[in-house]
Amino acid sequence: MTLAEDIEALIFAEREARFGALGLPPEFVAPNYGGRSIVNVPATIVSLFGGQLTTPPLDARLVEPFAPGVKRVVLIIVDALGYREWLRALERNRHNGFHRLSQRGAVLVPITSVFPSTTTAALTSLWSGYTPVEHGFMGYLLFLREFNVRADMIAFSPTATAKVANAELLAAGLKPEAFLPVPSLPQTLKRYDVPTYNLIEQPYTNSALSRVQIRGQREMKPIVTASDLWGVLRLTIEQHQAERALFVAYWSKLDTIAHIYGPAPEFVLDEIDSFAYSFEHAFLDRLSPQALNGTLFLLTADHGQVETPIAHTVYLRDHPEVRSRLVMDPAGEPRASYLYVRHGEKDAVCANIQAQLGDRFVVLDAQAALDGGLFGRGIMAPEARHRIGDLIVLPRGNHILWERHEAPHNLGRHGGLTPPEMLVPLVAARLDG
Repeated sequence: MTLAEDIEALIFAEREARFGALGLPPEFVAPNYGGRSIVNVPATIVSLFGGQLTTPPLDARLVEPFAPGVKRVVLIIVDALGYREWLRALERNRHNGFHRLSQRGAVLVPITSVFPSTTTAALTSLWSGYTPVEHGFMGYLLFLREFNVRADMIAFSPTATAKVANAELLAAGLKPEAFLPVPSLPQTLKRYDVPTYNLIEQPYTNSALSRVQIRGQREMKPIVTASDLWGVLRLTIEQHQAERALFVAYWSKLDTIAHIYGPAPEFVLDEIDSFAYSFEHAFLDRLSPQALNGTLFLLTADHGQVETPIAHTVYLRDHPEVRSRLVMDPAGEPRASYLYVRHGEKDAVCANIQAQLGDRFVVLDAQAALDGGLFGRGIMAPEARHRIGDLIVLPRGNHILWERHEAPHNLGRHGGLTPPEMLVPLVAARLDG
């Protein structure tokens, strides 16, 4: 059995031991917060620089062989890069630039996302090293009790106006830098005199979400394309090669492509090929020996995506016996819906969904999911319990629960617990190997 096969087997084997009481279907992948998930990546980075987080680091076999003499860490986060898509891309193109890392003894294994497997929750975990229950960023659409509103947490505006107005919650008094009750990864590394240099696409450099997640960095550099991402990253490392430092680059375009076309089409693999070409020719081939020396390279993703055909949409409007018992539209995501139920109606809602939609959806009691560790363990964020409703509805296969009247337009989605959403790659390699 290869290391990758062993890690994947452990992810499934430990699911029953950790989450058996929740009664999850056998095909679901639960987050493996104990050492095989994205939340363990920051803990590993901190440990490489002599520090420690309460979250455990990654399984020792994944990064420790590369630890001796590490001077700097490069972390690449590719939004929506699923593990299977990564393997398909490497198999399709044997000249893919990342194959060279394999020749240097790179580790390539699956790890899990967090729950929910969505950008707001998962990126916050990658940028902090804390689980969703600890940082409180529990999904894309959240009921913010402090503002009495269901909010779009990318736009940071009420869902009713998020399409036309950004950051309305900031105008209402939300302080991005104080929104999370946990320190960011750059803030933690600062305590060990390790600066963080961050590359992010230009539209996001001063967004509310970036201000929430990425606090304490020494420098943020805007990038536009994959080629200048790798070029600017190379120049930044060269400029600071005398420092112990963390360099992070985030790339979102794969997520956009997969949302529009679904994760299966060749377009997704073409984007990975393009990204790999720029990695090889704008970065790896042109780094100086001094910059290569002592550099640990890590690549991962926040989540994957699953194809969600329009025909597999379940409209909440078609189930008035459920909708009439809710106090508001669902929060969360169409692939991980948080239902806020009228007092005394929870059992009726649960029974209705199980009777009419039980072949397509799983219903979890929100408190049981919280107690069972689905959102992680640790000190609970003050508002975490109020942000997940009374019931959590999770699709089986590629269904979605849709509360709007118009048909959905995205063919790719995430948020749930299926393997395409939950399994992401971890690549680890020494560039001087």
